[in-house]
Amino acid sequence: MNDNKLKPNTIKHLQKYVAAKIDKRGFKDESLHERLVLLMEEVGELAKACRKISGMNVNTDQNIKYKVGEEITDVINMTFAVGIALNIDIEKEFSNKEQTNDQRSYKRLKNQTAK
Repeated sequence: MNDNKLKPNTIKHLQKYVAAKIDKRGFKDESLHERLVLLMEEVGELAKACRKISGMNVNTDQNIKYKVGEEITDVINMTFAVGIALNIDIEKEFSNKEQTNDQRSYKRLKNQTAK
């Protein structure tokens, strides 16, 4: 068995789970715009958490208590919320995009200075 293959209904199940949680928690009436704003907010919190753990300069007067795992989860949830608002079959789109990506070649370029 190839462990690198997406198991059918894995993402569909997660999408249904997130949709049910959106409904249960009272967020079903959020607009696409609202969900996009929340997604951007969560990506910002993830960036701030990663910045802290990577040793970058941070505001020492501000207590940054974000946990990276929680922020990644929030980003995933909000990404699904956006897809749900757009009635997108995320599993289908993911599979299609992965097929495209599998046809590409990737190579890390050496750092190049701007000219």
